[in-house]
Amino acid sequence: MILGAMGTWTTEPGQVLHVRPTAQARAAAASAPVDPGPPSFLQGDHLRAYAARRASGGRHRAWTGTASRLDGAFDGAALARALTRLVRRHEGLRTWFDVDACTAGGTPVRHLVPADAVAFEPVAVPAFSPRPGGSWDDWVTAHLTETFDAACRPDSWAPFALGAVVADDGFGLFWGCDHAFTDGASQLMVLSEIEELYAEELDPSGWSSDPRGSSLSRPDPGTAGSFLAHAVAEHALAAATPADAPEIRAWADAVTAHDGRLPGFALDLGLPPGETAPVRIRSATLLDADGLARLDELVAAHGARFTGAVFAGIALTDARLTGAADWFGVTVVGTRGPGFETTQGWLCNFAPVTFPVADDGVPAPFTAVLPAADAAFRQARKVAKVPVHAALGVMLADGVLDPASLGSPQLISYLDLRRFPGAGRPAYDNGLHFTGRAGPPTRRCG
Repeated sequence: MILGAMGTWTTEPGQVLHVRPTAQARAAAASAPVDPGPPSFLQGDHLRAYAARRASGGRHRAWTGTASRLDGAFDGAALARALTRLVRRHEGLRTWFDVDACTAGGTPVRHLVPADAVAFEPVAVPAFSPRPGGSWDDWVTAHLTETFDAACRPDSWAPFALGAVVADDGFGLFWGCDHAFTDGASQLMVLSEIEELYAEELDPSGWSSDPRGSSLSRPDPGTAGSFLAHAVAEHALAAATPADAPEIRAWADAVTAHDGRLPGFALDLGLPPGETAPVRIRSATLLDADGLARLDELVAAHGARFTGAVFAGIALTDARLTGAADWFGVTVVGTRGPGFETTQGWLCNFAPVTFPVADDGVPAPFTAVLPAADAAFRQARKVAKVPVHAALGVMLADGVLDPASLGSPQLISYLDLRRFPGAGRPAYDNGLHFTGRAGPPTRRCG
């Protein structure tokens, strides 16, 4: 699995199919009952931003996705059954939101589709028709963009899209989902889970006594933690956290030491205050396999982890650009506690990372900064146990935080793709994880 731009994914030309909800499933979703639980904090931010964008007539492209390739024969009906099992298993993927109340400052309302109402079917897409001067790869990129723009939205079900490009010797597999229902870790796991379920559907012997041969009647081994339960617990924890809790003090201390603002990018991007620009994906190879192995050894010799090396490198780069004596960053931290390791949803929080990087204006050597960077990230993981929104509320109320820095702070999101459960499976090893090329971001700290 690699991270990159969607346009770098290529497939052999072939028949394109989508796996879509059946008419009966769509009807059940449209009348799905209200679930009284709250959206998670990040979901709430996302949904309010979506409602504002919709009201202004702007384009919503806050989806994220993954694509891969599998060898062997393709069976569209088996893939549809695999997706049905996946969605029945993951409660968060069975939801959609009425966001009309957001425009008046209200709370979005969640609807939960009953598990037994979920069903999908394969639908063929008309044959590829090249545009003047266009290629197959250009058409695929445009088709995925159009497909995800149309399907991946939080106010209708399903807020995701699965499809395949079927060739003679295998098939490409693509998935996109609105960010309200997924995160990076979910995206890195979803195609591997679909691959496993698809393989079981191709060989259903022993899976069901159903005379129709369907394995849907057999409970899937293992359970996936409920994202809805995660959201309820998140709100309860925030409400129970006192204003002087160590996690909130850590936030306040970091912000106070840096002029009451959240961190921004070290360089001037040429954007006036409040202006945004579309996302552009850039990739670069910094280390090959041998280089990674040597860095792993160096990090271990200094009692640190690879994550500490990443933050030390970023901080020292910033110090050389700005001359700052210490570094302040905000990192994305996964909140997948016991029972939620494979949950599909947005299970993330933010936490401050700060440590010294220079002495008398001279950046320290990498190995000198490494232990401090590693310790700072370990501390950030402890701070992330409390939802950031609890800390933001206290800091805003106390005048510690400048509200102007909330809109689009600089966030560091690091994922070590060597350590995900799908590693070694074809869908994972052949995979690409990408984001939409969006306008103003919908993920924010407030």
